[in-house]
Amino acid sequence: MKILIYDIETLLYMFYLHIYIPETDEHISFEIRKNKNDLLRLVDFMTSHSDYYWVGYNNLEFDAQILEWIKRTRMHMDYDTPAEEATRKIYNKAMEIIENTSYDIPVDFAEDELTNLQIDLYRIWNFNNRARKMSLKAIEFSICFENIEEMPVEPNAILNGEEDFQTIRKYCLNDVMATYSLYKITIGDTNIPIYKNKNKIEDRAIITKEFGLQCLNYSDVKIGAEWNKKDYLKLTHVSASSLKPDKINYPFGKKFREFFANTVEFKTDVVKNAIKEMANTFVTNKVQDFKIVLSNDLTVVLGKGGIHSKESARFIKPSVREIYYQCDIGSQYPNAIRKYKIEPKHLPGWNDIIVSKIERRLQYKKLARETKDNKYESMQMMAKNALNGGCYGRMIMKGDWQQDPSSALKITIGCQLEILMIIETLILKKFRVISVNTDGFDVIIPREKDEELKETLRYFEKKIGNEHLGRFEYTEFKWIAQTSVNDYIALKSNNETKLKGDFEIDKEIYKNTSMRIVPVALYNYFIKGEYIHNTVMNHKNIYDFCIRKKSSKDFHYEGIKDNKTSIYNKLIRYYVSKKGEKLYRVKNETSLSNAPNRSQVEPGYKCNVCNYLPSSTKVEDCDINYEYYIEKAESILVRIVKSYKRYKERHQLSLFS
Repeated sequence: MKILIYDIETLLYMFYLHIYIPETDEHISFEIRKNKNDLLRLVDFMTSHSDYYWVGYNNLEFDAQILEWIKRTRMHMDYDTPAEEATRKIYNKAMEIIENTSYDIPVDFAEDELTNLQIDLYRIWNFNNRARKMSLKAIEFSICFENIEEMPVEPNAILNGEEDFQTIRKYCLNDVMATYSLYKITIGDTNIPIYKNKNKIEDRAIITKEFGLQCLNYSDVKIGAEWNKKDYLKLTHVSASSLKPDKINYPFGKKFREFFANTVEFKTDVVKNAIKEMANTFVTNKVQDFKIVLSNDLTVVLGKGGIHSKESARFIKPSVREIYYQCDIGSQYPNAIRKYKIEPKHLPGWNDIIVSKIERRLQYKKLARETKDNKYESMQMMAKNALNGGCYGRMIMKGDWQQDPSSALKITIGCQLEILMIIETLILKKFRVISVNTDGFDVIIPREKDEELKETLRYFEKKIGNEHLGRFEYTEFKWIAQTSVNDYIALKSNNETKLKGDFEIDKEIYKNTSMRIVPVALYNYFIKGEYIHNTVMNHKNIYDFCIRKKSSKDFHYEGIKDNKTSIYNKLIRYYVSKKGEKLYRVKNETSLSNAPNRSQVEPGYKCNVCNYLPSSTKVEDCDINYEYYIEKAESILVRIVKSYKRYKERHQLSLFS
């Protein structure tokens, strides 16, 4: 596959396109401005490079639309058109596209109508999803890019000569190289462990070849949803335009009992009474939680999103006579769809394609193990996406063809009640259940009762219809340190670690990776027995001390030092330093927000804003306030260690034994 990386800038007095071709390490640029008009050269290049994939960021919605429009309006053929008029027309078109996007008006040219092949990383990574929305600047922070630069001039600003033109060129080049860095991660050419050697482009090529699904610019979740659609259309022979429901099947106004699974029954009065209350409660569009105290160690909360326990910071380590298991239900939601025979009210036969997808995924997993062929691994992962985000996730997604919130609620309520039934029995059998989450629970048992636990869970697998799919998966822990049900570090019996939430070191790109030094220090403390102070003081990666802050459009950031004020944009990278500046979030003059006009970002501390931070920067030269980071890590640690001391008094254990 031949690729080029590109980005455009559409200003009132300048149009600029920068292209980087990795294969030849070649940079090419095109400009339209006063005394320079590359229109003809640009269109010739587009024509001669139609066999390349043009890689960009949000390019299907913007950059590719502008280039296609330029080509089709044939401005380049009008030799009498002044360059200033051409830039004005392009600028006006860009403003039109931006405005249309804000009103969800479709773009002029669909992907298959574009004359140049496109790869849109924004879509592939699902950053157009509201929950994952990421600007290229935020990504630059996550991938430790040297220069996080925002547009240096207003789009309609008058440009004053070569210096301004060069500023725009440098800005565009920076975006191109940031896009290239993201592309390399996309194809697995990275040292980030969770992405290394995982090629999203290759995965999509395999799905296209095997199933005829043109999905190059689909997110993983959308591939799953569109694969389901393709199968459903093949099964029912209906038209794609008829798939969306005429009326959404909302659960509101119905009692929760209508969503209960017929596989559940309870034994204790405390659980029966809580479930009775829940059963007779009407579903609303607000948060609805039902709390049940099951033991001195365990309080659970049921709700529309699933079951979870309420626990505070703690360190738990079984004695030598005990086993700590994390018991998870495999393929929980897909299996629930199968066994409850769930399908959206407006899609008869939908359950059949999901059951078929489950079987196919199991086949692909088997073939992946037997053949070691990456093709089958890609296919089983995409089938997994089809079964999770591609069906259950889309049931609760506004506007999706599978939207049916009532069916989705039946899945979540049924699954959490099944888990509640199981842990109630385990507690009655004197097993120590210490944590509960959406798809499983943690339990500590005497070693001699290992088989009794597993026999009990095998009984429930059969009772709830999980004996073939959705069986329990056991992970043995030596210990767990946690601040909440979703934030913990645990050491497995094979000496591998499991990190969740605040303890994650290598996070997914869409998450805020600020202060990576904190989970690193906590990891070293719990796994290596190294003091927090030593890890922080001896750490050499400056990016791991950096923090990302982003304000809304109503605010910007300002730094004050020695009575001098520095003005920053709405996304900043900084680290806490000893001799830096006081950093404030400041309301813009045009803001209508009711928030305070001015607030300090790090009260009591000084900061060094470093949107430009070369990778060669030495930590020793940065005047870092190490005490700030030590305090952040120790504030987490002290909550856990205090609870461990109480635990140790009862069990006489050593943390690192």
